[in-house]
Amino acid sequence: MTIILDNYTLPKTGHVELNLSFDIVISAEAAKRQVNKWLMEEVSTQMGADTPTLIVGRRTVWRVPAHISFPHAGRFDNVGFVEVDAATGELLELDNAKKAIINYLEKEVKHHLRSTVTSTHGLP
Repeated sequence: MTIILDNYTLPKTGHVELNLSFDIVISAEAAKRQVNKWLMEEVSTQMGADTPTLIVGRRTVWRVPAHISFPHAGRFDNVGFVEVDAATGELLELDNAKKAIINYLEKEVKHHLRSTVTSTHGLP
C-alpha cells in the first residue's frame, strides 16, 4: 500500500516523528469497487478504477486512479482520479472529478486516438 503524507513539513534529512491517528473503515478494495461502479455508470462503460493510494492529510482519503480502454487503441492509465473518504466511504467532489477526467480525455486521449487512426489507416 502506498501512503502519501499531505500537508506535512518534513526536514530534508534527519529524524522524523509523526503523531498520527486516523480510522480506515473503508478498505482500498472497497474504495476501488465504489469508484469503478461510479466511473462505469457516470463517465464511460470503458473506464475502470486502479489501485488506490492512501492520502493522509486534513482528511484521510483513498485516491483511486482511473483508466480507459479502447478495443483497437489499448488502455490509457491515469486519466484522472476520484477520492473516497477512508472513514465514511463518501465519494468526494464527483462533479470536479468528472470534469477533470472528461477534460483529460478530450485533450490527451482524443489527440492520441486521432494520431493512431491517421497513422494506421493513412487518413488525413
